[in-house]
Amino acid sequence: MRVAGALTKGLCDDFDVLFETGVDEMSWDDLDTPSTRWPELQEVREYRSKARSLVLDVIRNHPALDDPITAADATDSKFVVWSLGMICEHERIHLETSTTLMRELPIDDVQRPVFWPPDHPSVTAAASGGSVEMVSVHGGSVQLGKPRTHATYSWDNEYGSRVIEARPFQASKTQVTNGQYLEFVKSGGYASPDHWSEDGWAWRSFRNTKWPHFWERTGPQGVHEYSLRLPFDEVPLPLDLPAEVNKHEAHAYASWLSSETNQSLRLPTEAEYHLMLEANDECTLAKARENEAVDDVVTKGARELSGTPLNANLAWGSPSSVYDGQAPFSGLRGNSWEYCEDWFAALPGYETHPLYEDFSTPCFDGQHALILGGSFASTGNEASVFSRFHFRPHFHNLLSFRVVSGEENPELSSHDAAKPWAAGWVPPQYKKLSEEGSHKYESAAQLAAYLDLHYGSEGALEGPASQLASLSLQDALDFPQRCAAKLGSGKRALDVGCAVGGSCKALASSFDEVVGIDYAQGFIDAANALKTNDLNYARSGEASLPGAQCLAEAFSPAEAAKLTFMKGDACNLPESLGTFDAVLAANLLCRLQEPLAFIDRLPSLVNAGGRVFFASPFSWMPEYTPPEKWLTPEQLAERMGENGFLLEEAGPEAVVIRDHARKFQFVVSHGMLFRRS
Repeated sequence: MRVAGALTKGLCDDFDVLFETGVDEMSWDDLDTPSTRWPELQEVREYRSKARSLVLDVIRNHPALDDPITAADATDSKFVVWSLGMICEHERIHLETSTTLMRELPIDDVQRPVFWPPDHPSVTAAASGGSVEMVSVHGGSVQLGKPRTHATYSWDNEYGSRVIEARPFQASKTQVTNGQYLEFVKSGGYASPDHWSEDGWAWRSFRNTKWPHFWERTGPQGVHEYSLRLPFDEVPLPLDLPAEVNKHEAHAYASWLSSETNQSLRLPTEAEYHLMLEANDECTLAKARENEAVDDVVTKGARELSGTPLNANLAWGSPSSVYDGQAPFSGLRGNSWEYCEDWFAALPGYETHPLYEDFSTPCFDGQHALILGGSFASTGNEASVFSRFHFRPHFHNLLSFRVVSGEENPELSSHDAAKPWAAGWVPPQYKKLSEEGSHKYESAAQLAAYLDLHYGSEGALEGPASQLASLSLQDALDFPQRCAAKLGSGKRALDVGCAVGGSCKALASSFDEVVGIDYAQGFIDAANALKTNDLNYARSGEASLPGAQCLAEAFSPAEAAKLTFMKGDACNLPESLGTFDAVLAANLLCRLQEPLAFIDRLPSLVNAGGRVFFASPFSWMPEYTPPEKWLTPEQLAERMGENGFLLEEAGPEAVVIRDHARKFQFVVSHGMLFRRS
């Protein structure tokens, strides 16, 4: 809501960041860090109460809500309406997450709320059981993606379009049941790495896991008697309910069952999942694309669903038997989310929403599984046939799986995600640079560099470096501070690509307000942490050994009061930022996917007479920027002139970056100071 302009400030910087980030750890062994301050329960309650009051005040009093809300408003970044819709849908996600968290607490510490629906009757029904049964499915063409003209709320990754041709396959008619998975447990599936991936076995070993997360052993060791922990109950293991496991466990089971049945089994692809929906003649992407009303589970309440096979929208308070759904494939929507083989990736035509740029993009990293279908606790957008969500392969939630026998290397919706970026987003234009050889020393560029090293002393320092030949490493220090000093003083300054905030701190000495934006959440988290706390870090030594212990000192209270840090994309800066007297872009330009998108945004971002300072080595790389979009300093100056900016100053800016005790990168960036006419 701050980004949308509905609020001018947060409640508490520390808690704002903590609650925004949540507990989505990058790996299974890094949930907690020494710098994390977990709040007390009363602090959380107080924060929640204040947040609720703020939101209600916006709903009651914000002028953007005076007029009737239209479908166009729902996706228009200029209106607060979208942010309120986003809050509601995000809270639906939190409801589902909380359902899982309840299951992880001791049973004596939870109490069923009066509004929580009863468990599904099949939880305590006799098992019908049976082995995994496969059903044949015709191949076909599947178009993924939701039209932007639809009025219902969607997350950014649902938009775009991609057509996938899937070959015929066979799929299990139900999700794998607890009873079927129990055979894997009994066979010693958790005791041997034979059927596990390397990452999966590392996770299993680290957790010392011996059975699914929500199973509780009730009998002696080796007897394999278990109960199932539900949100507010613990019951004898219902054998017909879906086996709720993570993706590592699902892959291990598929590998084990392959060996048991002499088949080649895997998880379904995104396209195969939707072909199963078509086989059921359920709500399909094609039907919902043509008529949005077909996707009616989004708007149907629990009472309307309680008499149907669809266990969603909290029609029931638990999963149900996998055999209670539609034919030929039961449980494709609701009951329990399903893992796909695909990793979470953008569809062609994807655009981040300007008000929530980091919902999807950090998860386009090859480390988040794609999940589909929703669960019994999925409501609103989550229950839509268009919904596509991301989940870490080691997490546990209301998640199960089914197995497929088909094409060995099927087309995945994540195939375009060839190389994850450190920042998370994978440029669709990225192509593997394999033409020059796979070894880094086999490329023409590397060959030329080493020929120059061995034989090119004469003229080696030509160009900008010649002006700095007499400088020492000491002269190249304090690059962020030197860049900030170029911008003079004023009311508001913006630092795009602010990293961990050193240049913002310097700007705070001469500007009343400073906003820092960076694409890397880790940088933003560190900068926000420095507003209240010192940060300890270790310099890198030789051979990857830790070097000297160092301290980044916290900003002063006066500095902290002026500083705001947020995650954002330089190529898609929100209108809600307002305007500034100065903009800094230090060593940013040649790491942008769309450099002109940033440059052409500056006229609406900079006040008359305001300054912009670029510092860039102009060392373009196709991994970040398509070659056809590369610029020279002369082309940058020309484009800035077309946008109403006059070049006031240009010259070299030395930068030194420490790799380790004996290796430093000495970079000559080109500084260019512009003033808006």
